[in-house]
Amino acid sequence: MGSKASNSKKTNYKETQTNKVKDNKFKKLSTNDPDVLVNLPAGMKYKVPGKRQRVIIGSIVIGLNVLLVISVLVYFYSPSFQEFIYNFGRG
Repeated sequence: MGSKASNSKKTNYKETQTNKVKDNKFKKLSTNDPDVLVNLPAGMKYKVPGKRQRVIIGSIVIGLNVLLVISVLVYFYSPSFQEFIYNFGRG
């Protein structure tokens, strides 16, 4: 008897999992528009970013990373900058 109860629990769990997958709101678009990646609720569509947008975002990310590396190097090699950061954090 114990095995029957555990089997029914497993099947119920699997059924709920498949229902969750079927009811997923973020479905890939099945039409022939290759630029739309995902249809979001409320009629919004997530499209592939253009080349110009990718270049701009990539430039911002790389620029901020370079700024971070330069700031860390200045922090370790300049005692006055290290003191400024320490005092800025306190006040």
